[in-house]
Amino acid sequence: MISRLKFIIAGFILGFLVGAATLNLILGRHLDNAELEIKKLRSDLADQYEKTTLLEEKLAVRQKLTVDEIMVNANLEDEFEKLEVESTAKKLLKVLKGKELKELDPTLVINILDRRIVETPEHKYRITVKGTLISERIIMYIDAEEIKDVPLGNF
Repeated sequence: MISRLKFIIAGFILGFLVGAATLNLILGRHLDNAELEIKKLRSDLADQYEKTTLLEEKLAVRQKLTVDEIMVNANLEDEFEKLEVESTAKKLLKVLKGKELKELDPTLVINILDRRIVETPEHKYRITVKGTLISERIIMYIDAEEIKDVPLGNF
């Protein structure tokens, strides 16, 4: 009976050891694969970090954004007068060409034209800025209200 008990215990211990060894082989392979994947990911992370650093440096060195174009849209019916007013407004805004965008104050840009009187060969107009887009291209939408000359009487 004792020898039978020894045989059962020995079989149990032997089964336990064989199972543990098999489990160790299976889990060892999974651990090796996981460790290899971690090393690959760390290598990829290092490469991506280098790329990011290089791109940030290029971005810092990149040419600064400047004003390249100026567009003015007036709301006049007469196309000749509209062309004259827009042309005069562009001449006034010409000082902004080549300026760096981060140096521009939108309020000052608007005030270049807002409430200014513009003369054409036939009329005088008071300019009111209705909208402004400031980027590499400045776009201004303006209203031009004709100013009637009031003759002064004799005093």
